[in-house]
Amino acid sequence: MEERLTSHYESLSRVIRFTRTADRKAAPVLALQVALLGALATRFDRLLSTIVDGSCDAERVTLIIVLGAFIVSLFTAFGLAAAVYVPRNPRTGKSYVFFEDIAAMEYTEFETAARNMSSDVIERQLLDQIHRVSRVASIKMKRVRWAIWSSVPAVALGLILLGWSSV
Repeated sequence: MEERLTSHYESLSRVIRFTRTADRKAAPVLALQVALLGALATRFDRLLSTIVDGSCDAERVTLIIVLGAFIVSLFTAFGLAAAVYVPRNPRTGKSYVFFEDIAAMEYTEFETAARNMSSDVIERQLLDQIHRVSRVASIKMKRVRWAIWSSVPAVALGLILLGWSSV
């Protein structure tokens, strides 16, 4: 039983590392979107004047479409990357393994329960925690992947807009 518990604990540690990996991957996506927005903010007056005072209706319409698509892709990528950091696992009040549940208990209640738990109960709670954290890691990784893919058009359109505002 001790080997199984050790194996479960190692599995839980590995899954927790996956959640941290997703967090580390989301940070550059957020930074990239903020940098793009900042670069375009310095040239916003130029883009706005092209929209308002543009001599060619086709140019104005194209710029509005490109700017709109950029804003949608930028906020999609930013939102997905930011959502990676939103907590997902509410406390259940039943776990002597999950930190939120433990923190909500009085110390004496936790100590008594923890000392009286059988190996089967510990194993069941570890397995439950592995399953819960795996779901969190899966959601985080999917959101990071979607954020990265949403960044591709944001970067391309942002570069087009930066070039457009430099002309």
